[in-house]
Amino acid sequence: MTATTPNSSLYSRPVEGEFSYLCNGNGTEENMESCLSLAQLNGGGYAIRDTKAEGAGRELRGTSTELLNFAQHILDTVTPPTNA
Repeated sequence: MTATTPNSSLYSRPVEGEFSYLCNGNGTEENMESCLSLAQLNGGGYAIRDTKAEGAGRELRGTSTELLNFAQHILDTVTPPTNA
């Protein structure tokens, strides 16, 4: 069985439009410490950026299916904190 490589063409696709900020979490959205930014790629797929200074300029790209599978995994395995 031959291992397949990730869809590297996603990284050659230009971003379509502006990145949207998805913020939540620790209540510090004004400094972007609890945000991700998301944009569609021309030709399909999405680019996700970390908005923290340490992650500036880094992107993760994936197909819709890859991102939906990832999100479902998070929903299935992560227990949200309870507010006491």
